[in-house]
Amino acid sequence: MACHKPAFYHGAEEHDICEALAREGYRPQRIEEPPFAVYDAHRHLTDLILAFTRGSAQVRIGERTYDCRAGDRLMIPGSIEHSGKIGPEGVVYLMTEVEILGD
Repeated sequence: MACHKPAFYHGAEEHDICEALAREGYRPQRIEEPPFAVYDAHRHLTDLILAFTRGSAQVRIGERTYDCRAGDRLMIPGSIEHSGKIGPEGVVYLMTEVEILGD
């Protein structure tokens, strides 16, 4: 199941978050989404780890919705359908694809 950790990276700069993910063995990709973008429900072949560095987004995973903000960390299982709505200021996050970790 999804794992949301609000304020996991509280106060950290984007570079510091990227380094923290690298220490875990991940190679994150920086993603910048425009204000009010909407992403329809879809699935991935891999699990995703998102580390939010700026802005906000509502991410729906299965039946649950997570309000994500700068400093939050969110794990999305590849096997579960998810969608997103970006906040009024847009959002920037670091995304890492990892092999399926399981539910």
